[in-house]
Amino acid sequence: MKTNLISKAVVMLAVVMASVMNFSASASNPTQYVKNEEMTGELMTAKTIFKNEDGRLYRHLRYTYTYDTENRVTSKEASKWDSSKEAWVPYFKMDVFYANNEVELSYARWNSKSNAYDSSIKKTVYEMNDDNVTLMLASTK
Repeated sequence: MKTNLISKAVVMLAVVMASVMNFSASASNPTQYVKNEEMTGELMTAKTIFKNEDGRLYRHLRYTYTYDTENRVTSKEASKWDSSKEAWVPYFKMDVFYANNEVELSYARWNSKSNAYDSSIKKTVYEMNDDNVTLMLASTK
């Protein structure tokens, strides 16, 4: 009986120690991300996100932005790095349209079969007040 209790205590202690060691090892080496922003004047035209694993940087995501004449974002395009192709592969695109106190956001995923942004298109319209502050969600499609 006493041996059984000691065995359970030793097993429990081993489990706790293994958990603590595993937690501290993962906490000391988390996946970190490093970003590189490309600017044109005060506007960010692109941002590349790298994974930092043991001091080595690996390409992860890339965002590119376009603006209108009033320096408002008109599109944001995301690409994922494909290490087998050694190339950026389109992921999603968000277009922004401004008109008559409304802002329409159009989101589409990349369709590799048609080579176009036509997969899962979603649209959302926001109503703005005279100070360009969002009043309410007007509609979704």
